[in-house]
Amino acid sequence: MRILYFGKRHFILFLLSAMLLLSTLYAHDATHKLADKIIVVDASHGGINPGANRPGVLEKDINLAIALELKNILNQYGAKVVLSRQADVELSDECDNEKVHRDLVARVEMVEESDADLFVSIHANAVANAVANAVANAKRHGAEAFFSAKSETGKALATSIQTALCTVTQASRTAKAADYFVLRRNKIPAALVEVGYITNIEERLLLQTPEYQRKIVEAIAQGIYQFFNKGNLQHTQSFDSKARGIYRSAWLIAIEVLGSFCPPDKTAASIAESSAH
Repeated sequence: MRILYFGKRHFILFLLSAMLLLSTLYAHDATHKLADKIIVVDASHGGINPGANRPGVLEKDINLAIALELKNILNQYGAKVVLSRQADVELSDECDNEKVHRDLVARVEMVEESDADLFVSIHANAVANAVANAVANAKRHGAEAFFSAKSETGKALATSIQTALCTVTQASRTAKAADYFVLRRNKIPAALVEVGYITNIEERLLLQTPEYQRKIVEAIAQGIYQFFNKGNLQHTQSFDSKARGIYRSAWLIAIEVLGSFCPPDKTAASIAESSAH
């Protein structure tokens, strides 16, 4: 019986070690959701091009703050992130093309040079100060995701991001097609995200706070994750099911083995007594 006792102890240690290993592998899978993915995050405008603006508020600054935070989140997901800019600069000097939209072309060239899997461009929206519609325009709000009408994968990406944005902002539930240069010229899935309206007073104030920026960033990151994993959803569910099955089987085996060591007609005391002889 003494041999059986040590065998039981070693079996339990083995069982616990196996369960710990499984938990570690499962946690690694959850943390590295976007491993091996290369994502270009474009902080639009910059330098001499401020984008939309209101007194004391420049679109280019909001775009950069959100892009930098998005990089951090996507890195935590395991993705490699290429930023179009990390400071208040414009990109026309980075372009080999002599055409008019050199800054925009440079952003597309960055995608091609990095061999990226996905492109997302960050903007802040604004509406014109038309007198006839001044009140209505001032009330427009919400984050919006856009895609090229010629790209089905771009539409899927923008839709996924838009769905996630709806959980944290008063956003439209439908992504929209648009003929923006960085969308139509990209050959990979591309989305342009307007994170909110700086012409809306309440939203303008929110967009300047790190807390709200974080909510926007987490939604965009979740939308990107869902886009990449939509085709592998069955695999993810299968992994969860297997994990639960392994845990259940391990415990059933443990109960059965322990039961064989400790039959109903013998108490722990009787086993200890017999082992002493």
